[in-house]
Amino acid sequence: MAVDHNRIKAILGETDPSADTSLRHYALRRAEQKAPPRTLTPFEWEQWYAENGVPASHHVTEESRSQSFWQRLKSRVFSQSGER
Repeated sequence: MAVDHNRIKAILGETDPSADTSLRHYALRRAEQKAPPRTLTPFEWEQWYAENGVPASHHVTEESRSQSFWQRLKSRVFSQSGER
């Protein structure tokens, strides 16, 4: 027997937006954010840069050149952990 979640919400009077956790929902949300993708092939990166330009986060700065790879990775991981 199938459950009609929308009808149950209508009967109970719930107006909260649904908590959609499907891959389709996440893909649509990422597409709407206009944020740079996380992983692409080199050819796809060239296409993405040509269509959207190079974001500021992808430019190499003097400060990042002086830091080692592990220092940059550590600062990036810990700065993103607060965003989640």
